Amino acid sequence: MKNSHHNITRQEKDIAPGGYSLFSVGMQARNFASALPVFESAIAPEFYSSSSLASDIEKMCDPDVVLDDALYLNIAVKYFFAYVHDGAHQEKVAYKDISFLYEQFSRHQSLNEPTDDIEVMNSMRQWSSVLRVLADAPRAAHVMRAVIGQAGLHKSWEGPFVGVDIGAGTGIMLLAQQVQAYRSGFDDIQTYGYQTDPISGERTHDLIHSLGMGSVMLADATRKNAYGILRGRKVSHVANEMVAGIQQSLCSENFFDKYKTFLSVVPTSEKTVFFPDGIIAHSGADGSSLILVRENGYMVPQEYADAVFTPQGLIIEGAVLPMHKIGQDFYSFLIEERIIRE
Repeated sequence: MKNSHHNITRQEKDIAPGGYSLFSVGMQARNFASALPVFESAIAPEFYSSSSLASDIEKMCDPDVVLDDALYLNIAVKYFFAYVHDGAHQEKVAYKDISFLYEQFSRHQSLNEPTDDIEVMNSMRQWSSVLRVLADAPRAAHVMRAVIGQAGLHKSWEGPFVGVDIGAGTGIMLLAQQVQAYRSGFDDIQTYGYQTDPISGERTHDLIHSLGMGSVMLADATRKNAYGILRGRKVSHVANEMVAGIQQSLCSENFFDKYKTFLSVVPTSEKTVFFPDGIIAHSGADGSSLILVRENGYMVPQEYADAVFTPQGLIIEGAVLPMHKIGQDFYSFLIEERIIRE
């Protein structure tokens, strides 16, 4: 199901001035809890630019442009909007429309309000698992920054840039890989994401493909035949969006078997860059903590093959970052001026 930005049915006079700030909704997405209602100004915050998502991405791909956190956050919130509204990536979107969509998402699992667009609300329910990740705009922006800023990739790599996301959900990893490749001087860039949810997978592919940022394939990344398109090709960058999204447990079925299969089939080299650089994970049942890195294939020792681990921190941007601090660099942009209304 696709929704056109032009077909948003909304009567602004009926919308209460009190809504949900992007900051609150981001925290709601992370904690799976109701956001606290706050009053907010209809004026766009300073970080927000009127340019389209496609224009912002084109700007970010230019190696002569110095990237700042405001640009990352612009892309994060506009990507969230474009995911719901087909074609919006090419349009200038008013901040009030983005803010309104976040407010709708904060209650998308509840009954509709009389002024809600039923198609929009139902789409958000269908894509809920993906949108919960995108709704945490600070986290999405931080992850993109970390991928794009990874060291070790340069044009001395022979052949095309081939990027893979073995745990694709939203598509932001593929976008970040493409930007990283363009900024590193590559001309031939190919990125592929693996997704098993046919509903959100189709939407993610449509958006990423329309942006010219790669493809998402409906395939099980734990099966060798899923990697037919990559056989014999050197992979430049390997990512796994799953570990950077909303915190969830890691086990053989959803994590370790993907790396095991991928590394047994697809050629990598010492020049291949992996994201994240490392994962610190803990198993409460076994009382064990491990560091998962490329040197151990992001795998656990055999004695922990059946254990379930919880990621506690990522090694990114040259440092160990606790999971709860991912996105904190961007919080200051979203603390909006709150207005007390009589």
